[in-house]
Amino acid sequence: MKKTKGYILITFLILCHSLVYAMSADTTSILDNIYNYNFGLASERLSKLKEKDPLIVETLNLEKSWWIAIESGNKEQFSGFLSTLEQFENGSNTNLNEIILATYRMRYYACMNKNYMIPFLFLKIKRHIEDVDLESLKASDQDGFELFVLYKSFLTLVQNSFFDETFLSDSHRKQELINDIEYVIRNGASPNRTIGRYFLMKYYLDVKKNNAKALCYLTELHNQYPNNKIFTQLLIN
Repeated sequence: MKKTKGYILITFLILCHSLVYAMSADTTSILDNIYNYNFGLASERLSKLKEKDPLIVETLNLEKSWWIAIESGNKEQFSGFLSTLEQFENGSNTNLNEIILATYRMRYYACMNKNYMIPFLFLKIKRHIEDVDLESLKASDQDGFELFVLYKSFLTLVQNSFFDETFLSDSHRKQELINDIEYVIRNGASPNRTIGRYFLMKYYLDVKKNNAKALCYLTELHNQYPNNKIFTQLLIN
C-alpha cells in the first residue's frame, strides 16, 4: 500500500470541530454524509440544522468545503474552501476557534506543499490547548473530553515525531499516547471511535511508515465510508 502523492498529511484532524463539543445525532449524520461524499444531502441537512452554538454549523460547512475540494482533485477548487475559511476567520477569536482554524490551515499547507508553514501552526495550537480547563471539560462533557484526548494525543505524536529528536527514542511515551487513542477506539462514543481509527491510520501511514498497521484502520474506515475516494485510493495504492 503506497502513499498517494499529494495526500501525505493531507488531513491531520477529521472532525476537529468536535474538540470540546459532543456531537448530536443530526451533526453525526451530516458528517457521515460529508465523508461518504454525499455533499448534496449534507448541504440540505446543514440548512436545516438547529444548533445552539453556531461554531458547529460553521465548522461543518468548512469541513464540507474541504472535502469537496479534495474530491475534485483540482487545486483551483480550493478557492471555495479558502473563501469559507476566510469567513470563519472573520468571526470570534476564542481558543477553540483558533485551534480549528490552525488545523484547517495545516491541511491546506500540506496539500499545497507548504510544509514549512506547519511547525508554526503546531506551536500556535499547543498554546491554545494549554489554556483548556481539562477538569471542567471532563466533568461537563465526557464525549468532548474523549475528543480532546484523541486530538491532543495525535497532535503530540505527530509534532514530536517530526520536530523533537529526543522523543523518537522514548518508546514508552509514544506507546502511552497510542494507548490513549486505542482506549477511546474500544470504549468511546461511536463518532470518537471513528476519529481514533483515522488518527492511528494517519500516524502509522505517514509517520511510522507501517503500512500493515495502517491498513487495519484504513479498511475499517473504507467499510464505513465506501464512497470516500481518499480512503479508496489509499487502500488500493
